[in-house]
Amino acid sequence: LQKEGNHVGIVAFDDENLDIIQTLNVDFFCMNTKNRSLNPNQLLKLKRQYIKIIKQFNPDIVMSFVLKPNTIGVMAAHKAGVRNIYSMVEGAGDAFINNSLKWKIIRGVICKLYKKSFKKIKKVFFLNHDDKEEFLKRKLVKEDQCLVIHGVGVNLKKFNQTEIKNPRSFLMVSRMLRTKGILDYCECARLVKKKYKDADFRYLGAEGTIKISDIQEYIDDGSVKYLGVAKNVKPYLDDCGIFVLPSYYREGLPMSIMEAASVGRPILTTDNVGCRETVVDGYNGFLVEKNNAEMLAEKAMWMIENPYNVAEMGNNSRSLAEEQFDSEKINSIIYTEIIGEN
Repeated sequence: LQKEGNHVGIVAFDDENLDIIQTLNVDFFCMNTKNRSLNPNQLLKLKRQYIKIIKQFNPDIVMSFVLKPNTIGVMAAHKAGVRNIYSMVEGAGDAFINNSLKWKIIRGVICKLYKKSFKKIKKVFFLNHDDKEEFLKRKLVKEDQCLVIHGVGVNLKKFNQTEIKNPRSFLMVSRMLRTKGILDYCECARLVKKKYKDADFRYLGAEGTIKISDIQEYIDDGSVKYLGVAKNVKPYLDDCGIFVLPSYYREGLPMSIMEAASVGRPILTTDNVGCRETVVDGYNGFLVEKNNAEMLAEKAMWMIENPYNVAEMGNNSRSLAEEQFDSEKINSIIYTEIIGEN
């Protein structure tokens, strides 16, 4: 955007990465709120904040990401007089997974917000086809507003392909969330190591709904090695043979899988929203059932027993990444779609 002479402003809910953002030479506005509430008074307050910032910056184009910016932010942009508005749905999230009475009520509110805000925009970028179909089925968006892209993309030069040194080494990278499948991964590791003692299962990620204490038994018996947290995952990807994400969360398109594929690693993941878009089953990895540690272990053992196939699958992952996950290609599609119309 800047290379083409555009002036860019960024609105965020916190200034956690302010030092990085300041190096980009953009106008930065902080909302100073992490409130996930759908309380009408809080939403109205948020909308007023957005309107104030948008009027101050006075943009020709607004592009939003994630739930509140995609709803309250879009409505605020329209109220502030912006007519060129675009949104990206990076994943439908918790509201479209859970079916308890509480979540059904929340989903109803969210759908009303989406329906109202998406009437005012030119294009919605979806990261997978399932989310697009979900939003169409619920009549939250029109077909001609939708465009599916393959995630937000990966820098293929930074995440260059490297040789697989140990095809018996597995890695999972995610926050410790039950919905990411961390407990399935741990149980899979335990099952595999009963037959293959030298199999190596590693986990990288910060605590979330699951704590280290919840997986301590798997660490203690040697099933899983906990690697802590890291800002740069590339060295860990280089050091593994196969990447695993047994998620049953409603993903957009998992960045962790895209990065692992770019490095040339076979993928073991679930036949789940978002995840299934990263794997051609049997070509660059395998898709398994959600919440099925036994099936995950079965595929992991197949990979241990077929190292030549693992190497081929790794090459296929890189080919898929070059074709679909290249950030330069994806940025070009988004840029052309937005700037080309204006």
